[in-house]
Amino acid sequence: MYAEFFRYHGFQPIAVATVSDALNVAPYADVIVTETLVPGHMDGIEFLTRLKRDARTRTIPLIVLTVCAWDTERERAEKAGCDVFLAKPCLPDELLRVVRRVLVAALSRDVSSARTA
Repeated sequence: MYAEFFRYHGFQPIAVATVSDALNVAPYADVIVTETLVPGHMDGIEFLTRLKRDARTRTIPLIVLTVCAWDTERERAEKAGCDVFLAKPCLPDELLRVVRRVLVAALSRDVSSARTA
């Protein structure tokens, strides 16, 4: 549902079924939205941790969108490096606002880094 909504708004989302697939396409993403409960050999928190350890993906904004919105899950996600933690249900408009906000912030960081280089 979210992918179709984002396509309608001019984005090119890549929806994947497993963490392995997500790790393969992550270096090409501008922003990553993940759940904490994902199919595969690791959970969403381990996925975040791997992304932050990888030089190719460590600066990509990470959004956790999850049904597991307990404080302990939020703390785990933030410790792993998520930029935004959202609880489901989350209206597509809200997720779109958050994605746009993190993309603008990432672009601002990139421009500032380029100026100081």
